[in-house]
Amino acid sequence: MKHGHEVTAGVFYGLAKPGPCPDQVLRAARLSDLIQESRKLAQFDGDDFRQLEPSRVIEALKEASEDAEKTSWLAAAIFVGTAQACLKGGYSMTSPPKQVDCGHLVRPISCLHPAGSMPSQSSLKASCQRQRIQCYCSSDALDVALQLSAEGRHVTILRCTASTHPRSERRKYSNLHEDQLFFRTTYFEGFERVEADIQAAPDTSLVEGGIIYTSGVGILRGALKDGAPWVEPAQVDVLWFTLPLHPHHGEQVVSVILACGCGSSSYKEIYAREEERNLVSAALDRAFAWACAHGADALVLPPFACQGGFLHPRLHFAGLVHEVSRLHERHLPSVCVASEHPSHDAAWWDGFADGVVNGRPVPPPIIHVPTIPLMTDKLVGKDASALLEKRRKQHAVWSSPGTRQFRTSFM
Repeated sequence: MKHGHEVTAGVFYGLAKPGPCPDQVLRAARLSDLIQESRKLAQFDGDDFRQLEPSRVIEALKEASEDAEKTSWLAAAIFVGTAQACLKGGYSMTSPPKQVDCGHLVRPISCLHPAGSMPSQSSLKASCQRQRIQCYCSSDALDVALQLSAEGRHVTILRCTASTHPRSERRKYSNLHEDQLFFRTTYFEGFERVEADIQAAPDTSLVEGGIIYTSGVGILRGALKDGAPWVEPAQVDVLWFTLPLHPHHGEQVVSVILACGCGSSSYKEIYAREEERNLVSAALDRAFAWACAHGADALVLPPFACQGGFLHPRLHFAGLVHEVSRLHERHLPSVCVASEHPSHDAAWWDGFADGVVNGRPVPPPIIHVPTIPLMTDKLVGKDASALLEKRRKQHAVWSSPGTRQFRTSFM
């Protein structure tokens, strides 16, 4: 192989162009430290982490479940393999055995939509399909995106971070569940060059309410629970915006009739302040609109407002996703919410999924219970004039002229 053909992908942060030796790209300066850390868990002796077997990743997942520190090592091992595949321009699939060329996946490009901007109606293409809203409780958003891409859909994945700290300068992807977008796809290439693409500071733009839209992200790996195997690359878009971390939660008290009388029940999963509720609704509306403007006909999002440090009211947020989806049903035939986060167990997920598909459950109306007369142990006092008349009779005293009574005599 001649010099200049060893690398087909772009150059990004910390990964310099290779020298005459093709293997130099496998030990790029940025990857060398990660390789040493990953070997502690992966028990992999080579430098080419593209050859890390999915079975070994599954074993490492079980080990990492008992030791939280090992999760970062496993995430680093998967990231190293993905970065090497991007730089070498290819990788080998095991099922079915096949050599895949990913050199056609150019570096993802990002653009900025400033705060308050909305696409024109002429840029939105109406769909003749009926909208479907679906929820997947044991799949990551990337897994659902792969499935929709195989059906020929143009998929956009929503990514949300905190408005107080958008985390646009991070370069280490160590969260095994929340950073899959970075170590299973080529998104990290566009993410690390986003400032040059949009010609603005990402943090400032996002805090002000802007949206960063990244096109041409290649998904190279399958589900993490299957060992992150290499798959046929599929291209998706990623839309990045921000929301507040901890909005105020409200409590709605509803009167109900209990078996023993009257009582009350409280519903705490609502936004306490209308301005916070409107902010979330407007942010989702703009995200959906810009995804449609970029040609997306399928939208995939994790329940980001209820994970990763976010603490939004679960049922109210689910209802907002449903409402905004219905607003864009003419242009967006498929909306999917997916998560395999450990905190989203069945008890948590069932109510959330029902709110996304059918809308937020409305609490029962207030039932006014009429006043129920109760028995009292207090004696009702007699009239004072009646008591006085009784007393006079007992002492044979004549009553006043108006109250004197005569008895019939037989003599």
